[in-house]
Amino acid sequence: MKKRLVTATLIIGISLGTVGVPSLNPVHVSAATVTQNNQSAVEAKADQLIQTAKSLIGKATYSNTEYKPTAPYKFSCATFLMYIFEKNGVDLATYNEDYMMQQGTYVARNQLQKGDLLFFSSKGTKTPDHVAMYIGDNKVIQMADPTQKIVISDLNSKPYYKDSYITARRVLPSLLPSNPATKGDNIVGLSYDLMNKVTMGTVNDEKAMKFTGGGFVNYVYNKNGVTLGSTNLNDQMKVGTTVSRANLKKGDLIFFSNAIGSKTPGLVAIYAGDHRIIIPNSNGILTRVLFVDYYDQRFITAKRVLTDNNTSIVAPPAASTSSADKLVNFASSLIGKAKFGYGYDEKNLTFTGAGFTYYVYKNQGIDLKYKTASQQAQIGKVVQKANLQKGDLLLFSTDNKGAKMTQTGVYMGGNQFISLSTSGSVMKESLNSDWAKKNYISARRVL
Repeated sequence: MKKRLVTATLIIGISLGTVGVPSLNPVHVSAATVTQNNQSAVEAKADQLIQTAKSLIGKATYSNTEYKPTAPYKFSCATFLMYIFEKNGVDLATYNEDYMMQQGTYVARNQLQKGDLLFFSSKGTKTPDHVAMYIGDNKVIQMADPTQKIVISDLNSKPYYKDSYITARRVLPSLLPSNPATKGDNIVGLSYDLMNKVTMGTVNDEKAMKFTGGGFVNYVYNKNGVTLGSTNLNDQMKVGTTVSRANLKKGDLIFFSNAIGSKTPGLVAIYAGDHRIIIPNSNGILTRVLFVDYYDQRFITAKRVLTDNNTSIVAPPAASTSSADKLVNFASSLIGKAKFGYGYDEKNLTFTGAGFTYYVYKNQGIDLKYKTASQQAQIGKVVQKANLQKGDLLLFSTDNKGAKMTQTGVYMGGNQFISLSTSGSVMKESLNSDWAKKNYISARRVL
């Protein structure tokens, strides 16, 4: 039962992160497709783990200095379990038994279930140097040592299993998403899905899927209807409400400095639940646990940008609010002046609906480029209806079916919008009106 830490070259699937800790790139599935956390689903997930573990018997050798997740496999006791969990969409985020033992919930030895993790110490201490997975019938599967390799063992077969036993932890269902999935689950799930699909760097380009750390976080939250308003870490650290480390919830943002004692953020992470964090940095999208000294010593603050009912609590930046106020005020000043017509005439203030929004945004220095609703729908970034901000561009149909974009408007805040109606004049209207409910299609953030 040798000590497990991987200290030598890591062959495949791992790269060295910024703090000298291997960066794992597991096979993940999204929160929408992961088995949910009811008892039958937990048992099904445990059976998958056991099947994967058994399939590796006779195919892997023991190594506590090298991790190789392709044939011929090389595992320590901990990387063996880390691998089989990852292959089944569950992220332990560590190959360290000490950190594994702090995840999940305590379970008594006489109440073990399939999928539970059992920890042992050959030195009789409370610091584990071996971990195995319970598979039922008083048996565990484990990467035992260089001679036995992967074996199934009865817990009564040797005094070791009694004398060296420390504790057991149940990581199913706590490492699975909720049922139904929360917005936090969806944010975490999308982050995992994008792990090997994005390129990290110094610029943000959604089309090319290239991001800075802050850009990646901004993208993931935007895709889930949460507007952070900036890709800058200093700006992101100002949004939402501050939350303590003891009360973190899935979907919270955590900020770290590059230097101990600094309050300037150098890294941002997405809290993935049960002490796990997802960190976008120059080495890629990494998963870690908060116990690691590097992150423990550089923790600055955590921010909650989701409410308990999964809506956004992010307020727009002051600069955006000022620009939006000017935009809305200008649009309102055209009431009784601008009129509907099939053309674009600034001198006589005659416009189509989309021509009106083109003119309003142009007056504030924002080029929508086109004077048709369908083309304006390609400008800026999509924003969910629940997260509208003053100044957003609204897109409507005019057939009461919401099938084709033919009309635009400007969101004024307070569930109100202003538009140039085909009836002939500039009007303010509620998004709760019958017309708006039947014709609203989407919105874009262009400020």
